[in-house]
Amino acid sequence: MSGFATDPGQFSMSGAYYPKGHAFAMFKDAATAQAAVPRLADLPQIGQVQTVSPGEITQAFADRAKSVGGVPSPGREDQFMLRYVGLAQRGCAGVLIDMADAAPDDVATVLASEGALLAYSYRALVIEELVTPPPPVEGVAAGKL
Repeated sequence: MSGFATDPGQFSMSGAYYPKGHAFAMFKDAATAQAAVPRLADLPQIGQVQTVSPGEITQAFADRAKSVGGVPSPGREDQFMLRYVGLAQRGCAGVLIDMADAAPDDVATVLASEGALLAYSYRALVIEELVTPPPPVEGVAAGKL
């Protein structure tokens, strides 16, 4: 896996993870995440693509997600961090993608074909869902569906 580290500039004013210009995807395990990296890296105009281990996700986001606090709501930025942590605690791994000038539809196609459980692209003021997760993603990750 990579040496994933967050940058203070990747967090919103409220403390939620918001890596503008990047996409973050979750896969059922490290092997599946790693298998997606070469296909993503081959896309035209893509930036750096790196895997993120379950431990790295938990370390980077668990405490911060708890400290953002508040009433859970699907529209809140910190809810994405909570989902990442919940999946990582079940052994799911992530992939951080620098979107650079890559076509979001091309990235979404690769992520879907490689089995991404969920994927979000962080643009200026918008978080776009790149794959339609099977309901509920957490059940798929736990092998319950």
